[in-house]
Amino acid sequence: MIWFLAFLLLGFLLAGPILALIALVQVRRASGAGRPSDRIDSFDARLVALTRRIAALEQAAALARREPSVEEQSPHLPARPPAVSGPPPVASPPVTAGHPPMSAYPAAPSHPVAPPHPPVPSMAARPAAPAYRPPAGNIPPAVTRPPRPPSPPIDWERWIGIRGAAVVGAIALGLAGILFFKYSIEKGLITPSMRVALGTLTGLACLAGAEWLRARKYRQTAEAISGAGVIVLYAAFWASHALYHLVGMPLVFGLMVLVTAVCCLLAVRHASLLVAVLGLVGGFATPLLLSSGQDRPLGLFGYVLLLDFGLLAVGHKRRWPSLGILSLLATVLLQGLWIVLRMGPDRLFLGLAIVALFAVLFLLAGRWSGGTAPSGAVALSQIGAVTFPFAFALYFASRADLGPHLYPIAILLALLSAGAGWVAREQRQAALGTGAACAALVVTAVWILRHTMTTALAWEAAGVAVGLAAIFHLFVELDREDAGTEGPAPAAILAGLGFMAILIVASGGKALPIAPWLAGWTGLMCLLYRHAAFPQRAWLQVAAAAGAGMGLGLYMTHYGDAVFPAKELFVALPVGACVLLQLVAQLRGDQEVRRAAQHAAATLAVLAVFFLATSSCLLAMGPWMGLGGTLLLGILGMIAATWLGNGGWAVAATGTTFFAHATWTAGHAITSASHEDPASFFLQGVAVLVFALWPLVTAQRFSGDRFAWYAAALAGPLWFFPLRRLYVALFGDAAIGILPVALGALSLLAATQSRRLGPADDPTRRRALVWFSAVALCFVAVAIPLQLEKQWITIGWALQGLAVLALWRRLDHPGLKYFALGLLGATTLRLVANPALLGYYPRSTIRVFNWLTYTYLVPAAALLGGVALLKPWEMARARRWEKGLYASAHPIGAIASGLAAIVVIFVWINLTIADWFATGTVLSLRFGESPAQRLTVSIAWGVYGLILLGWGMGRDSVGLRWLSLCFLLVTIGKVFLHDLGELRDLYRVASLVGLAVSLILVSLLYQRFVFRKGPPQPGGEIA
Repeated sequence: MIWFLAFLLLGFLLAGPILALIALVQVRRASGAGRPSDRIDSFDARLVALTRRIAALEQAAALARREPSVEEQSPHLPARPPAVSGPPPVASPPVTAGHPPMSAYPAAPSHPVAPPHPPVPSMAARPAAPAYRPPAGNIPPAVTRPPRPPSPPIDWERWIGIRGAAVVGAIALGLAGILFFKYSIEKGLITPSMRVALGTLTGLACLAGAEWLRARKYRQTAEAISGAGVIVLYAAFWASHALYHLVGMPLVFGLMVLVTAVCCLLAVRHASLLVAVLGLVGGFATPLLLSSGQDRPLGLFGYVLLLDFGLLAVGHKRRWPSLGILSLLATVLLQGLWIVLRMGPDRLFLGLAIVALFAVLFLLAGRWSGGTAPSGAVALSQIGAVTFPFAFALYFASRADLGPHLYPIAILLALLSAGAGWVAREQRQAALGTGAACAALVVTAVWILRHTMTTALAWEAAGVAVGLAAIFHLFVELDREDAGTEGPAPAAILAGLGFMAILIVASGGKALPIAPWLAGWTGLMCLLYRHAAFPQRAWLQVAAAAGAGMGLGLYMTHYGDAVFPAKELFVALPVGACVLLQLVAQLRGDQEVRRAAQHAAATLAVLAVFFLATSSCLLAMGPWMGLGGTLLLGILGMIAATWLGNGGWAVAATGTTFFAHATWTAGHAITSASHEDPASFFLQGVAVLVFALWPLVTAQRFSGDRFAWYAAALAGPLWFFPLRRLYVALFGDAAIGILPVALGALSLLAATQSRRLGPADDPTRRRALVWFSAVALCFVAVAIPLQLEKQWITIGWALQGLAVLALWRRLDHPGLKYFALGLLGATTLRLVANPALLGYYPRSTIRVFNWLTYTYLVPAAALLGGVALLKPWEMARARRWEKGLYASAHPIGAIASGLAAIVVIFVWINLTIADWFATGTVLSLRFGESPAQRLTVSIAWGVYGLILLGWGMGRDSVGLRWLSLCFLLVTIGKVFLHDLGELRDLYRVASLVGLAVSLILVSLLYQRFVFRKGPPQPGGEIA
């Protein structure tokens, strides 16, 4: 019977607040109150209507009280406004023909207010004023709000003497009651029953005394005593159960509810925030000050729940949203103390339930605890209701001893994430949803870092990541039209990408089966792809594809572990995913979304090939899977690049495929007996054909994009070295020249086909023709020296440079010119500044006409040919950005090529003389081995200087003449400083005679061909 009566009492006590809550909700629905913005609009509309009505009444009363002025009594005087304080008059409409004139002042409303005294007789003759019509719009222009009266100064004496003394007295009275109970416990003065009874009587006496004082207008003192009585009652009832065990839990629970109800009733009835706050403080301080040391979480938090419910109800009734914030802070304090000090691993679910329950309570209470319009305090309470539980979730995740599973914490995270999304949607606070997404990511990441992952836990982590991301995405589906930063999109994007990153990093940790990580990546990709269908979010497809590609690449670092799947899976998965992404791209209706989907497909293909090329997993594959699979992925990347018309993706697909093929070829032992070589050679040859000819087949897609043509033209040179290695292993190097000739023929075929792309002035046609022709000439130039095997690199560069310059004459493209000059410069450096060249081959038995001759004279001829090709056209074809280079009005490229040719020939002369007099098997450049060699060198230098002088005179080139004089001066220095000291007998005489003859010839030539013609013309050139 006692239990029945207790539950009956509890039902009656709870029925009132529940019915009141239902009534409040239905009244608000009946009044048409919707969202906060709707309530604000309704309130503003009523305020404007009331303001207009008050203005009209004031104007009507002013007209009724006003006496007629002198101007109004005389019709010949203009009217003037009445000297009445208040708002200025409203201008009347102008007088029109056919209508009586209207008064210049605002008229009274249709129901004027009676004047306070009888009107003056002269007012009877005044015409009746027309009815007042309020103007359209908001507040009429004539109505001005009166200035706010200044705030009265604070009466500190009254405040301290009345309110301050009352508050301090109430606190002291409450502390006295608590200390009395504590003292009675320690000394045993009275029995426990008497203590409880005395405390109850004291609390009731305080409440009764407060009502008596309030009736006599002592409000502040009454409020303080009421709060003290509430504190004493809390203490008495709590002690009766927790300390003395006089009453059971149901009865003391009901008594606590009764005290809370009385406190709330007093606060609402007397509009006393102080009573409410004192009740809050007393209610939350009671279990702390009178703790028995025993752990009863159900009783404790059941009591706190009812206390919070009552305080929130009071806050709603009296428009005190700050009461909700105080309740939240006090509740969080008790939760934190219990979780840190009392909760163990066996009570994890209970702790999670307690945190979730109060979070839901304060989230729901935030909808109605602050009145019709949400205030800052309401928003803070809702934000706090979500933020503080995330801190508890982080604490749970950081403690590995609370259990091995993530799903209990994930349930709390799901509830909090949903609550944060709902509050953010209602209050238009996107930052709250974004903060919740960040907190969920941090909690999940901390849990993964603190636990040793297993296959089961990996599945759990993947499922939690997808589930939490789906909760944030749900609000995107509810607000599809909100594409800005104030909606739920930022939180959903952060959650999707963040959980993708967490799973990628987790997959690179301990080696586990790939299935859970793959499922997680797939689920998150689906969410991101769905989100990308909304406006301004198409780029999420690219981010999702990039995440999947990086995940596969990071997981491939586990190759060699026992759990690693079949290596062929890492080719099959990207290929299937790329095909699927291509299909999804074709199904997209919006053009922007479709293009982003193609970018995503290209991203996944390129990343898959790149990570395969950097993984040892590729080297373990055969040619058909390793080379064929990467080639297929490269083709899928080219398909996406074609749909986009983007040459950048064509370059990426070509480059990564070559990287994978070159890595595979370098990592395998290529031998003539290997059965893999024919397939490898075939697949890499197919790769060259595909990437070289692809833009020609799809020229319309790549029109105007130069990078696609660069990638196609460079496909042959890129694959040349891996193909050369395979070719030598298969067929030997006897006919190695066939390979560059074949690749050159392919480029020549592409150049021929590129002439059909459009008219002659089409930039795409011209660009393709230039690049393919240049590559074809390069291969032809390389084939001859490669086949001869004598200094083929140097001669190949020289011939290639000359061929590219010839192509430049045909196709005016500055890149061809600088490419050719670079090749010729590299050739010159290799011939002049490379001492190792002398030891490449043994000395030939043939003097002069040996390998040195064609090694030096062929590049020299190429350099002179470059002069002939550059000089007539170099200045005329200079671009605007080259004007600084040609500021001196000289063909710089032709001059440099001519100088290089002169230097190369000079080096060949000295090497030939050294080879003539050498005796060993290896050529060495020495000038002082014998007097005959020294004499020969001096004579050769002088003759070379005379030849240059004659050439300069014949071409009327000041530069060549000065260069010849430089050679002659060097020869003079050699003869006088070296030969005279080293040579003997006739060698010394011959050296001086040769020098004398040379100088006499120089003098005669200058007199005969230079100075007779007059002064030299400015601007002469070497070439």
